This record gives sequence, C-alpha cells and structure tokens, in this order.
Amino acid sequence: MRIAFFWTGVTANMAASWRALAAVPGVKLTIFIELPKRPDTAFDHASLLAGLDARVSIAGEPFDRAAVERAILEADPEALVVLGWRSPLCRLAAESPALAGVPKVFAFDMPFVMSLRKLLAPYVLGRYLRRFALAYVPGERSAAYARHLGFAAGRIERGLIGLDTAAFAAAARDRQALSAWPRRFLYVGRYAEEKRIDLLVEAYRRYRGLVREPWTLTACGMGPEAARLRGVEGLTDRGFVQPAHMPRLMADHGAFVLASDYDPWPFVVSESVAAGLPVVCTDSCGSHVEVVRSWFNGRVVGPGDPGAFAEALAWIHEHERELPAMAARGLPLVAAYAADVWAERTLAICRRAASIGNRPGRSP
Repeated sequence: MRIAFFWTGVTANMAASWRALAAVPGVKLTIFIELPKRPDTAFDHASLLAGLDARVSIAGEPFDRAAVERAILEADPEALVVLGWRSPLCRLAAESPALAGVPKVFAFDMPFVMSLRKLLAPYVLGRYLRRFALAYVPGERSAAYARHLGFAAGRIERGLIGLDTAAFAAAARDRQALSAWPRRFLYVGRYAEEKRIDLLVEAYRRYRGLVREPWTLTACGMGPEAARLRGVEGLTDRGFVQPAHMPRLMADHGAFVLASDYDPWPFVVSESVAAGLPVVCTDSCGSHVEVVRSWFNGRVVGPGDPGAFAEALAWIHEHERELPAMAARGLPLVAAYAADVWAERTLAICRRAASIGNRPGRSP
C-alpha cells in the first residue's frame, strides 16, 4: 500500500515508527514534514530521518506549492495521513483538488478544553474536516475532542503515537541491574512557560524540606525559562540531550517529573515509562491517561499546585524500595505503542480509510 504522511516536527519515536511502517512488505511510505523554526530545540533532524523518503520544509518559509503537489501525485498515495489543520503543508494535502479522490485520515493530539475556540471549532473547521474518512488520535482525551468535532464514534481510531520501546527497554534492564536504585529525579523537555519550570523548581525546593537526604534533580532541555534552573540546590541543568543519548540518561535516574499546565500527549512520559521509570506528572499531561496509574506506577497531581507536586516527590522518595516494582508495572502499559505494533495498526487504519473512500467521517 502507498501511504503519504503530512507532519509537523519530528521526534526519534516517530522516525522509528515510520521506519517500522516502511519496512512492512508491500508498503511504500512517503513523508512530507514541516519543521518548526524555533530556538528551543536542537534536534538533529537529518539523522532522525536518515533512510526515510522524507521531504522537508521549514515553517514560515515560502514553499513551492505546485512542486509539492507534483511530488505527492508522483508518490501516487492510496491514503493520506494529515496532521492537524494549522500547517500550510498539511492544509495543502487536505484541500488540494488534485488529491480530492485520495482517502484521508485526520491525525491530531489535542484534547478538548472548555474554551470559545474549541466550542466553535466544529463550525469553523467543518468544511476542512469533511474531507476526512477517519480521525486518528493518541488516546481518550483526543478522542473526546474528535467526537466534539463531529466524528462518529466508529470513525475514531486511537494509538496515533508510536514509541521506540526497544531502545528504552534497555534502560529499564540496565537500571534493574544496578546495586541500588538511582536517587535522582529527571526532567526532559523544553524550558517553556507551559512546562511550568517555575512550579517544578518551587516543588523541588519544598520537597527538599520534607525529607532527609533528598534526591537530586537533573533537567535536560533548552528554552526561555532556563534562568529559573540556575542556583537551585541539588539541581543540575544538563542542557539539550540528543534523542540517541536519552535511554542511557534515563537508566541513570530513578523517577521522571513533569509539571506542565498544558501538554496534549507528551512523548516523554511514555518514553519514561518504557524506560522503567515511575512518573510524577500533572493531570494536564494527556499521555498519563494511557500510561500512568497514580499510586501504581507513579503519581498524578493537579496542575498549578507546587505543594501537591512536592508531596508527590516525597512519596516517591519514601517508597524507594517499591520503585522497581512500580517500574515493572508500567511496562505493559506502553507495549501497545511499540513501533512495530504502531506500524501494523497504522497500516490497518490506512486500509480502512481506503475502503471507506471519500465518505466523510463526521456525522451530518
């Protein structure tokens, strides 16, 4: 089957998932990617995409629409997977008259929140969304939004995100082989306002006052909030770490932390669980719904509450002996997102879209 993806940004996990799909006999995969032009990431995109038939453009820079359309037609896809509606590249794939006869799958990770923009979305985006046979989302929070957008329940597929679980499984094995569980918390992500670096630092300070012999905290990333990490006792800022080094980094830590105010489906939570780490995160981190069970393989607390977050860090600290068991409990939760499982699922969804054809997935 010939499949074309239209995507914004790229991660090591999606690259591994695309490789797994491209390796399936009979699949010809073409990827069109719009990369963000922003200063708070340093991914080596060329290495991530090596070996894939990927065509790259940069967000905000002009691109030759006619040339892109010709490239799509030359690939002769039997199904298109289109991410969202904001990217000009993705909108071209969805709206081009030349591609009107190609079945399309609408992919997105956003959850529903009570806001005027989300309430009006079914009306504002109605004409755009009628072009899609199916919606493909990570999990339940995005599925709820898909229903709000008008997609019939039978036209919503879950499991959009794939993970390179094999790489992180090695981290879980390496940590279990250590003589003692690492007494270090780990944060990985952009140093951006919505990640609530300020709350994480405040919660960590409070945690240090609640326990004896507190764990250290390692932060990895880059962005405008980096200054908040300076001069904090027990905290080390490692800066940006390339994806290839992430499993080794996770193997050297004992729990993952994320205090975001808004995070639709953060990959890093699933990566951490796959690496055998208990997780402390806020309810705003959408992926916790699928891969973190509070009091079972981590803790989930309300957003914006440094006191509750500090207490959750202290709970991890106090349950050090149970952490290996917590880590093991999380591994089955991420198994469904393994790259090879994702490839099989995505191929089946694209075949389903092809069988549906141009019949819209939205209810009248």
